[in-house]
Amino acid sequence: MRDYRKTSSPTSMMAELEWDTLELRRKADRLTLMHKITSGQAAIPEQTFLQPVRRHSRNLHSKAFQRPTGKKDCWVYSYFPNTTKDWNQLPQTIVDITETKVFKKEVLKHHQNTARNN
Repeated sequence: MRDYRKTSSPTSMMAELEWDTLELRRKADRLTLMHKITSGQAAIPEQTFLQPVRRHSRNLHSKAFQRPTGKKDCWVYSYFPNTTKDWNQLPQTIVDITETKVFKKEVLKHHQNTARNN
């Protein structure tokens, strides 16, 4: 891959190399940290920042959390509100994974498949 022309497309190069987008890598990293928090592998106390959902629905897995709310953009777009939303959308099979490396791999695979289907 030695395409140094001004008209070259980084997006098509990334697709050709089958690299994940920065957005997807960041989402996987955020969800992996959430996985570490919920499994006690991170020094962030879960109960301080995360509240389990009060009512479970068929769309939520058993480890779903209430999404923190706020009015200021600096809070609304911060780690916990964004990641809680993404965390709650994961399937139960992925949330139940105990190994961090396997979890991250499955999250990436899940979001790649979701992106292809959309």
